Amino acid sequence: MVQAPALPAKAVNRLSTESRVLMKAILYHASIPRFVAARLLGKRFPARALPLRCVSLPEPEPLHGYERLRVRMSGICGSDLALLYGKNSPAISPFFSFPAVLGHEILAELGGVRVAVNPVLSCLERGLPDCPACARGEDHLCQNIAEGNLSSSLLGFCAELPGGWSQRILAHRERIHPIPEGVPDERAVLTEPLAVVVRGVKQGLAKDWPKDVLVIGAGTIGLLTVKALRVLGFAGPIHVVARRSRQVELAKALGASATHASTAEAQKAYGAKRYRGALGATAWRGGFDAVIEASGSPGGLQEASWAVREGGRVVLLGAPGQAWHDFSPYWFREVRLFGSYCYSWDDFAETVKMLPYAEGIEQLVGEKYPLEAWPEAIKAAATRKGSKVVFKP
Repeated sequence: MVQAPALPAKAVNRLSTESRVLMKAILYHASIPRFVAARLLGKRFPARALPLRCVSLPEPEPLHGYERLRVRMSGICGSDLALLYGKNSPAISPFFSFPAVLGHEILAELGGVRVAVNPVLSCLERGLPDCPACARGEDHLCQNIAEGNLSSSLLGFCAELPGGWSQRILAHRERIHPIPEGVPDERAVLTEPLAVVVRGVKQGLAKDWPKDVLVIGAGTIGLLTVKALRVLGFAGPIHVVARRSRQVELAKALGASATHASTAEAQKAYGAKRYRGALGATAWRGGFDAVIEASGSPGGLQEASWAVREGGRVVLLGAPGQAWHDFSPYWFREVRLFGSYCYSWDDFAETVKMLPYAEGIEQLVGEKYPLEAWPEAIKAAATRKGSKVVFKP
């Protein structure tokens, strides 16, 4: 990739009130009291009480190597909700900076051309020499994400650059990917979460396809996983744990072979044997060749570790934070765990090329909200499963 020049200190957009053209944006201020309250109350915590505000900010000033884009749509991701409701691990806090305009699932426009924005911030954006990860093409694993003049690993969690919950953003030219003709906006806005799935599937499964797969969770990531498996060439059975009728309908439409109301139901249907242990514990023998945990819940990961067969693979696509976890299945049953968080430049570019073949995923996009209606949008995203909530500035 092209090496960008070093950014001047505090150059991009420090959310100042200079006399420039203003834009609307949703600004997040870190608040320990509200973080604790939201963590304790969860979805019962009022959305309007979250540390978010729709404000007027100066449009970001152009920088060498960057383009200023007009946002068409920007999704609300599970990681955004984890931040807002206090579910993130404190250990990763050094790699994000606030106050920030959130939003990293971005469909934008440049000169009338629709583009997907890769939100990764690596050595390239910092103007630094490539670290070992960037040098081998794994810029999403950049070692300098807390160094230089940018204090975050992703656009949308960065104090210096506004994210997609705004009318305008800045993106490095190397991170801008034109959308193929004929792809609807509702499909294009899912490029970023689809790239997450593509990376995880390629790393954990595609090098040696399993004979069958169980997907735990039928939210956006789980349903995109079903479609990605089919587009990438997996022809075996795909079973999905889907608890709502709309999720069942979408899973089957996107290529699932069967759906189940619970992980235990899926295991029993597939011939796994259940055993009762001490203190009410449950153990299993047998199961699926591979399990993809896409719910993002600690319970989902625990279920996945027992739903996979002995010697099988678990791919962690969801993003649970801190939780108690029983690791005995990994050594007792020789289960292999693959974690996957983001995507390389090549993964993102490949995902954009896949969009014409990912028919149907646009059905996942539900309500579209203006920025001013952020409380209603956050509430909808936090309480309704099976549809992607997006902002349309």
